[in-house]
Amino acid sequence: MVDDAPQPKESPLKRRREELGLTQRDIGLALGKTDQTISNWETGIYEPKMTPREFKKLCELLKWSIEDMPEDFGPLLSS
Repeated sequence: MVDDAPQPKESPLKRRREELGLTQRDIGLALGKTDQTISNWETGIYEPKMTPREFKKLCELLKWSIEDMPEDFGPLLSS
């Protein structure tokens, strides 16, 4: 029997972080968050809650414009 349930794809935040050679700790320290918080964002456990200053810092760290920022940091579902 084939399982037709959507399979999760890698988190866009995790993919970008790894492309840039950054750790969860690097992101967390820059934003004043714990590495566990960043992990929770990447796994989709929690939605990020950031101030505008933190959001701007994250964009700078990830070298993303606001337009590049994904709608969700957690794993995406593929059909």
